[in-house]
Amino acid sequence: MTFTLNWGVAGVGMISHDFLTAMANMPAHQHKVKAIAGKDVNRVHRLAMLHNINMAYEDIVFVSVMNLQHYEITKLMLENGKHVLCEKPMGMTYRQTKSLADLAREKKLFLLEGMWSRFFPAYDALDKHISSGGLGDVYHVNVQFGVEINDIERNLMKDLGGGAVMDLGIYMLQLVQFVYKEPPTDIMCTGHLNKAGVDESLSCALKYKDGRTATISAHTRTNMTNKAEITGTKGTIALDYFWCPTVLQISPANNTEWTLPKGKYNYHFHNSAGLSYEIQECWDCLSNGFLESPKMTLDESTLISKLTDTMRAQLGVLDVEL
Repeated sequence: MTFTLNWGVAGVGMISHDFLTAMANMPAHQHKVKAIAGKDVNRVHRLAMLHNINMAYEDIVFVSVMNLQHYEITKLMLENGKHVLCEKPMGMTYRQTKSLADLAREKKLFLLEGMWSRFFPAYDALDKHISSGGLGDVYHVNVQFGVEINDIERNLMKDLGGGAVMDLGIYMLQLVQFVYKEPPTDIMCTGHLNKAGVDESLSCALKYKDGRTATISAHTRTNMTNKAEITGTKGTIALDYFWCPTVLQISPANNTEWTLPKGKYNYHFHNSAGLSYEIQECWDCLSNGFLESPKMTLDESTLISKLTDTMRAQLGVLDVEL
């Protein structure tokens, strides 16, 4: 029997366009977009017409509104019996994220934080290389992520939930957790807030058991290397564009590369065609009766949100609820 996911999209921003463009490359019998919702009716109709979407019943909803609205909209969808794929961060605090995880489990509904990085083939290959002993004992992870986004709306108004931690830091943090697979024993962060009180930079040192460490640095006012390096006793693996990588650099002479499909329309963001991997993960999970993804569990989402609470508190972002 063919399993088809009927999708709804909550939000009409650029990421929704990229998501729909990526979905157009997926098998048509597996995924159908049935509805779009948003505050701006004109933008809803324009996006629906561009992607040839009629309004109808949906099974699963992609939540892609502003960061600060993720919790409210995801909660609403779960309460109304919908499976949810929610853009990161799923909640602005640990309490919000934990309550969504608890609600999904109570309702027996699928819930996935859209940490799209986890579903790229490069992450699977990295995990296999580390698990097989290819790096030996891993002792350090170093990640940099800097892009000029300090002037976008959510970083100019504190109440919109932007900032270096939630926009960039969360991606670096999930990679470190992907490698070490357990919580840090200590975390120390410093950085700067802009005039609006939004964190515009961060530099963090993380300590793990057995001599393992990590450093992560992010900035919203300048470009950085945007690269991750995982170092073990047998060498170092590098990931360019680590949050959406298409190349795994095992050594200078040993690279593995994956090609992303082109879309019918241009994408707004780098490697957005890779959103197809998280779309496929939703289909794989639900078609097999899974209500959580083994690649990004709800327990891991709640752990990462607890760590971002700590990071934001140390940076002096005042609206953190610990």
